[in-house]
Amino acid sequence: MELTRNQTHYIIMSVIYNELIDFNFGSDNFVRDARELISSLAEKPFEEVDPYITNTVMTSLQKYGEIKSAYEPHLKNWRWERLPLLTQAILLMSYTHYYFIEKVDKSVVINIAVNLAKKYIDDKQAKFINGILDKGVLA
Repeated sequence: MELTRNQTHYIIMSVIYNELIDFNFGSDNFVRDARELISSLAEKPFEEVDPYITNTVMTSLQKYGEIKSAYEPHLKNWRWERLPLLTQAILLMSYTHYYFIEKVDKSVVINIAVNLAKKYIDDKQAKFINGILDKGVLA
């Protein structure tokens, strides 16, 4: 069964979130763990998973430092480390989607991010994500 685009975004967000949790607890097995989790959530072998999912997750993890640095100047009165991990995951996914995976209109990327935030976090974080993406990082 093919995954919907919403399901692919959920998988991407979930895997990045899981890897952020592992990172905060000192795990250094990002790629191995991410591949296993992607395969599990997509319910198929890693090699058969939609490349959009695998590329977005792997690029987000591999370019974590670069992406974090791009956000930091826009986090007025905040530090990246103080953001909820799910917010970080959504921001990482959004940046990767826009700059490294598919060149799409920024409103599409923002809409995806805000919808995920509203569904899995809260309206306050959704507004925060919207502001950071719209007025800062996605130029």
